[in-house]
Amino acid sequence: MTDPMYTDFTLVAEPLLRIAYDTAAMLGPEWHVEAILSSAIVVHRIGFRVCLDDGTDRVLLTAHMSISTDKRKPLADVTAEVETADDQATAVRRAVEAIRTEILPHFGREDAVAGLCVLSLPLRDAGIPAIAHGGTYNTFIEYKPELLNVSIREYEERERRPLGVSITSTGADDTRVEIRIPHLPLHEAARITQGVRPSISTLMRGYKELPEEVRGEVAATFPGLTATHVVSDVPRYTDLKDESGVLTIRHALTVKRVDSQNHGRTWAAVWLRGATVAQAYTVLSAYAS
Repeated sequence: MTDPMYTDFTLVAEPLLRIAYDTAAMLGPEWHVEAILSSAIVVHRIGFRVCLDDGTDRVLLTAHMSISTDKRKPLADVTAEVETADDQATAVRRAVEAIRTEILPHFGREDAVAGLCVLSLPLRDAGIPAIAHGGTYNTFIEYKPELLNVSIREYEERERRPLGVSITSTGADDTRVEIRIPHLPLHEAARITQGVRPSISTLMRGYKELPEEVRGEVAATFPGLTATHVVSDVPRYTDLKDESGVLTIRHALTVKRVDSQNHGRTWAAVWLRGATVAQAYTVLSAYAS
């Protein structure tokens, strides 16, 4: 039950309160609004709390949290600012984006369990029945784990693919994440990784390493990545990587000859290695949507 101290909204400015309610609604079904003095607070049932305060033509966001594996260190204030706008919906979108990209990832720095709490949010909101297990130094999220290592499988167009997530505490006040999502159509692999791929529209490097049958399509879908040949067997595999080495998209192609005609089938797997919580959150949010 919420402490009555946090349900008195009389000192919160009405415009700020409306932004807080709309922000909580956009963040997800498990968020609600509380208040303390003139501050509105968006609160998740897990325990995440972000204060919203009025500034000059802006909203100030503050979260008081532990960001260290060393329990003796004091809590830290993680802050962000968003400019308000005449259109309240724009201000709300900015607040939600700031909370997801600049605030929430810091909640996951303490250890692997903290990282799990953050990265489970998109899956919880989407009602995905994933399994979580592990401890302080390493935790895991799995959905359809028995299918993660199946090399070829037919899926319906909108069927959700298997998911494997490993969250590791580095012991240096940081948490790193690995993600595996196999068997994706090319357009889905592009959509899910859009937030972590290079934003510049440079040509794919090494595109001649791609199979000739799909070279133009794949190079146009994943600009800015580097193609590296992996296997020439059936299927043919090509890795597409970013410069940081965090993102790998493994492209696969099978070609069968039927009635004197070649019939190709192509798909992709998404891998993140050594990703930050923020990068992983972006990918899992797209996966869950």
